[in-house]
Amino acid sequence: MMVAGVLTMEATAQTAPPTASTLETVVVTATRSAEDVDHVLRDVSVIDGATLRANGVVDIADALRALPGVELSLTGPGATPAIFLRGANSNQTLILVDGQRISSSYSGLAALQHLNVDQIERIEVLRGPAASLYGADAIGGVIQVITRRDRNLGVRAAIGEWSSHQLSVNAGLGNADNGLSLTVAQNASRGYNAIVNQADFSYNPDRDGYRFTTLQLNGNWTPTPTLKLGLSAFESRGNVQYDGGPGYDDRIRSRVSNIAATAELTPSSAWKSSLRVGSSTDRAAFDSAYPGTYQTRNDQFAWQNDLRVNAMLRLLGLLESRRETVSGSDPLPVTTRRTQSAVAGGDFAADGWRANASVRIDDSNQYGAKVTANGSAGYQFAPQWRVVFGGGNSFKAPTFNDLYYPGFANPNLKPERGQNVEASVRWASRDSKLSLTAYHNRVRDLIVFQCDANYNCAPQNVATARLQGVTLAAATRLGAWRLDGNVDFGNPRDTTSDRQLARRAREHGALRVSGEVLGVTTGVELIASGKRFDNAGNTRVLPAYALLNLHASKQIVPGMRLAVRVENVTNRDYQLAYGYATGGRRAWLELSLDR
Repeated sequence: MMVAGVLTMEATAQTAPPTASTLETVVVTATRSAEDVDHVLRDVSVIDGATLRANGVVDIADALRALPGVELSLTGPGATPAIFLRGANSNQTLILVDGQRISSSYSGLAALQHLNVDQIERIEVLRGPAASLYGADAIGGVIQVITRRDRNLGVRAAIGEWSSHQLSVNAGLGNADNGLSLTVAQNASRGYNAIVNQADFSYNPDRDGYRFTTLQLNGNWTPTPTLKLGLSAFESRGNVQYDGGPGYDDRIRSRVSNIAATAELTPSSAWKSSLRVGSSTDRAAFDSAYPGTYQTRNDQFAWQNDLRVNAMLRLLGLLESRRETVSGSDPLPVTTRRTQSAVAGGDFAADGWRANASVRIDDSNQYGAKVTANGSAGYQFAPQWRVVFGGGNSFKAPTFNDLYYPGFANPNLKPERGQNVEASVRWASRDSKLSLTAYHNRVRDLIVFQCDANYNCAPQNVATARLQGVTLAAATRLGAWRLDGNVDFGNPRDTTSDRQLARRAREHGALRVSGEVLGVTTGVELIASGKRFDNAGNTRVLPAYALLNLHASKQIVPGMRLAVRVENVTNRDYQLAYGYATGGRRAWLELSLDR
């Protein structure tokens, strides 16, 4: 995959004349092919890794929560974040790293906390169902992390509250066609006491710290003008403390790894053929009063062909194979799942009209064949205005825990099913953009854990949900200042019980203002969320909150920059999960060198 850097913190797909700020803004997640973000019909945001580092952002979760349609829940420092994209459950959003799935087949969640900001080239967030391109689990959307491929030398060191530190070294040789880059990074902290509710069985009044050590490698070799070979690999090892009960220093020792080899053949300007073979592993060992070890391995193969028929029509064909394997201290009767997939798609543009569509069939030895489709159509009715309509269906496969965990499973579960429609109006000029998007996603056969009258407990396909809302996003430049903002008004609802879905607000948003004052690059971020409920019965309230973050940086000498970042400046006491602290104010001081 060939991608280029993005010059802004966030880019929501718009239609605008090409400018210096948009010529290199290329996304690949929306259609599985490289495309200028200004031409994309889907609802997409892009986060540039260099901008994250310049703004002093430490955790990926902090970057994601400022995007349209994204909410988070967190149960302590170093914990796996639950990401709610357009109100979907956290295991209904697909997480990719360089095109590879990294989620656990036990829980369906991806250990994003293992990824370090220093290994990121960019993050692409696709809102809305994408099963017709990526298969199972993309009901809410797709988040793809693309790792660094720059060839410069960079060193970054940061220290922060809670005895925290981040250290990284990035080094590279060669160029984009023939070269190698290496990133070594560590993110560690003594943390804070995760559980503050003393009535909680797991309460333990100790610090809960973490340490993640990451190695990232990327290489490219172009033996001929028509053939490009690539290798991407990373491994991250974590040691995270958590509260499992009094009197024990509970820890999770984890390892997340991913390796992929690619071959891209371009026989002509009209045809590109790509092969990717990869494998990812998620392993977690619980050192606690209730020990256990759980490992997932995802092996993937994909063969993709992109064909440009003429200036108006482009076609996509894809064959994909995936094998999931699990192992652990709790033996399961079934430990492997295989899925064979085929995708056909196309993109058409002429006379102000643009349309794309894709259809996919996934044939699993576990849940059978599933057919998904998605289509979008847009019309540019004025130089700066476009309307877009789209719709599609999606599904989420049951996890291995749902299907086979001893004593608490249901091997007859069906996949969850989603059906979505959406519409948007977009306006863009040279320095400004505005979009209004409305969506309605109906999810059926939701898997819910239930107990009968005899206390026999197992997951069942019994619930339905309605994920609907409106997203307003805007960006503009006022002199030397850049303003980016978004607000979501939604109604994420369990229609079976007619209650609001847990840990999701009906309104949330973010505002960022950045610019330069007397040679100092400064920024202000405001993130706010309305009231949420922590449980399905809507009896435990999580109050509304607003957070203020500040950052500033200055180049001391050429190539050397000093930066400071303060998160939650007002020291707001708030919770993203009932009974779990969020740590209060946090300050970071950073020194970076780039050559």
